[in-house]
Amino acid sequence: MVTEKNMKLLSPVKYEYGNLKIGGGGFVTGITFHPTDSKTLYIRTDIGGIYRYDFDKNTWVYLADKVTADDPAQTYPLAIALDENDPNKLFFTCGDKRSNYICISDDKGENIIQKALPCSVHGNEIGRATGDRLIYKNGRLYFGSQTAGIIYSENMGESWQSIDLFGEKNISLIWTDSEGKLFIAGCSGEANSSDGVTRGHTLYCSTDGLKSFVPLTAPAPVKYENSSYYGFVPQRITSDSRYIYITFASSGEVFYGGMGAYACDTGSLSGGKVYRYRIENGVTVFDKDITPEDHIPCGYSGICSNGKMLLLSTVCRKNGGDIIYTSTDSGESWKIIMNRLEYSRFDWNIPYMKPRYNGGGNCVHWISDIKLSPFDSDTALFNTGTGLFMITGLASGDVLVKPFCEGIEETVHLNVYTTPHGRNRIIDIIGDLGGFAFEDYDSECENSFANENGDRYITCLNADFTLQRPEYIAATPRGNRTGKTKGGLILSKDCGSTWERLPMPRGLSEFTDKKLDNIEKPNVDSGWTAISADGKRIMWAVAGGKGFSNKAVCYTDDEGKTWQKSIFTDSSGNSADEHNVKIFSDYYNSELFFAIAERENLGLYISRDKGATFREVSIKTDIKCPRYAHYQLSRQPDKSGVFWLANGIKGLYRFEIKSDSVGISDILPKDRINCIGFGKGLEETPAMYVTGNISGEYGFFISDDLGESFARINTDRQQYGVIHSICGDMREHGVFCLATGSHGLMFGRQKTLQSREKCGIIKIT
Repeated sequence: MVTEKNMKLLSPVKYEYGNLKIGGGGFVTGITFHPTDSKTLYIRTDIGGIYRYDFDKNTWVYLADKVTADDPAQTYPLAIALDENDPNKLFFTCGDKRSNYICISDDKGENIIQKALPCSVHGNEIGRATGDRLIYKNGRLYFGSQTAGIIYSENMGESWQSIDLFGEKNISLIWTDSEGKLFIAGCSGEANSSDGVTRGHTLYCSTDGLKSFVPLTAPAPVKYENSSYYGFVPQRITSDSRYIYITFASSGEVFYGGMGAYACDTGSLSGGKVYRYRIENGVTVFDKDITPEDHIPCGYSGICSNGKMLLLSTVCRKNGGDIIYTSTDSGESWKIIMNRLEYSRFDWNIPYMKPRYNGGGNCVHWISDIKLSPFDSDTALFNTGTGLFMITGLASGDVLVKPFCEGIEETVHLNVYTTPHGRNRIIDIIGDLGGFAFEDYDSECENSFANENGDRYITCLNADFTLQRPEYIAATPRGNRTGKTKGGLILSKDCGSTWERLPMPRGLSEFTDKKLDNIEKPNVDSGWTAISADGKRIMWAVAGGKGFSNKAVCYTDDEGKTWQKSIFTDSSGNSADEHNVKIFSDYYNSELFFAIAERENLGLYISRDKGATFREVSIKTDIKCPRYAHYQLSRQPDKSGVFWLANGIKGLYRFEIKSDSVGISDILPKDRINCIGFGKGLEETPAMYVTGNISGEYGFFISDDLGESFARINTDRQQYGVIHSICGDMREHGVFCLATGSHGLMFGRQKTLQSREKCGIIKIT
């Protein structure tokens, strides 16, 4: 039986927000300088929105702080355009396929107007790294889309018209000259493929205002070894007073996207070209193949010219690391200025980017864009899959490369935890980079989720520790792409500072062994873990891919030296059907574990023998239980057997496991709660933090009385896109952490601690 309670909504409480600094960490997909204003510079990212550089404060400013989890499209930008005559104007396209927009600002992104686009857009899917594909010229907006070809608007995005490019819908770039007479367009070549494997023509030119296009010379398809699709797709374009330069790449083993995939996000690139063109009698003609000699397979992407110097980058160079070249003779000859750690000096000003955490090399990869500063010929910027980098010393030849990430926080954080005591205060579970342990909210941390050699583990899904022994932490990372770490279950005995990988539970079943084999491969989900209240038993729901099967749950009492298989039964005692589960321990009772079953309606398993056996309990409820990535569960830290569930659909549920039954209360039956977590309370009662919609208002909320009342603790400028996890600080009331999907790991701190009595009640539901 589910009971419901009334709730009081209190006056908002003012909070200040900031980032626990990581620095970069994600894919910067494009760089945009204003051509005439030296203080206007933007970058776009794949999942982290758009940033503008503040030259006065020497930091990047995040422009998507108003974006909510209900409509996060702005956190997925695909293209940027500026008005060459007005540096205050900003245009960009963005989308998550459900919502697709052209965004317009007259004040450099401080205020943004969204207008619907007539096509599907996504800033984190195929083609995200190519461009540019948005142009503002003579009052018109032109957009080279991923799904609808080239479209344009003459009324600032109110309506759009299509331009036919021989049926091609997936556009990789568009470009126009300074007068807006000459247009060049690149595409994926899908529409004109002869066999569904070899790309059709991919480069076209127009000289009549886009009324018609003609093919422009492009590299002929080459059937590289291990390639899934053949043919070169234009990546980037630049020009100077003499030439136009275009880079090309040929996809290798395509992981997703089929022939529509053509950039570094295909998984690999088999080959590349750099072509030079000239203008004759107003017509673009091929001039010369200026591809550098490189015997290691790669694509070419980033390219930029200032008339005196040409910069070029490889992309996805196999087993060799990407190279940056410079040329002072229009590509007739090339000089390498960066190759791994060679040719240039490096300033690793962000700890986790240091070579000792990256297999002894650098973390630079996916260089798809490089831009010379229009105002300083000595300086250039280039993008990577780990943030933004700056090059200085180009003119003198004393080249220095350094991360240029101050203010850029675009990592995807999956879970966050705070500890009641111990050296590290915050444990951060993160996509791609694995995880970090922070001593406090102001200090940078070294790379923490690494083996004894400093080699990084990557994407963790969860970690667990006990209140009695918080220095003892288990986590489930993937192995990195170099193979220097293997996925599995790792253990820290010093609050997340150092880690060791536990032995694998081989031999429990053929089913589990197959999953363990898969975990040994790079970048495969390892599973979900839980630790008993006394810290002596570690449980592991083995994944080996998506989901955590109840047929592959096991436990160890000796740090992995020996393992036993857990048994799951239905309410009648028969062997349970296979489905995915998350397992959790109780904070106080070492014998008590429970598991949530991933199926349409909530399933609950309880173990009273320390995880050896789990039996399903019958619950008369229609609580929905979406797949594992879309619900949040938090244990109440002051009471045994009590946990709370936010399913992201409707309701906030309190469960109390008793000796012979399970009590369920729906605290917010009319509201949608996405995340829930607990922290130190004003007195003995812990503080509860949630994200979601309460009484029709989206935000972050605190409750100091376990759901009797809530107060909003953010404003409309403090939204930060998708939130994956929330957790209160266990040592200080009024402080909490947010694991965001677009703006890194954030924390909020109450400006002035107010008692509930001082907060006036404004609404009763």
